[in-house]
Amino acid sequence: MKSALQMIIKYTLSGISLGCTFFVLMCLFYSNLGEEYIFMEICEDFTKQAIGAILVGIACGGTAVIYQFDQPSNLIKTILHFCIGMGVFYPVALYLSWIPYHSDQIILTILQFLLSCFIFIAIWSGFYFFNRYEAKKINHRLKELE
Repeated sequence: MKSALQMIIKYTLSGISLGCTFFVLMCLFYSNLGEEYIFMEICEDFTKQAIGAILVGIACGGTAVIYQFDQPSNLIKTILHFCIGMGVFYPVALYLSWIPYHSDQIILTILQFLLSCFIFIAIWSGFYFFNRYEAKKINHRLKELE
């Protein structure tokens, strides 16, 4: 069994990897699909943009380590994971202008937040139901072997 510190380090590094990978993919997307002005804005402030991607990666991917522990309940773990992830993402995204924040676009920002909530719930539900199905299959197979 891995120690808690080893798991935290593993998940933190995985989160950094996730954030950096997504950052590079977005840069490739913007530079190759005619959105070069966005890519150039990223390049002008590359250090802050990269650090932002790393922070968001740690907050979203790194905090998934919480699922490796028995306590608290899965619902509380999910709420914590989501709140930490979004609690880091939105301030970073607003600060680095990933999400435009102008008084005339506040509705759009709120809709983007709600969409991210829906996407989070959909992804989490997909993993939950897949793992629940797999557990039932394994339990069924174990009963057959008895």
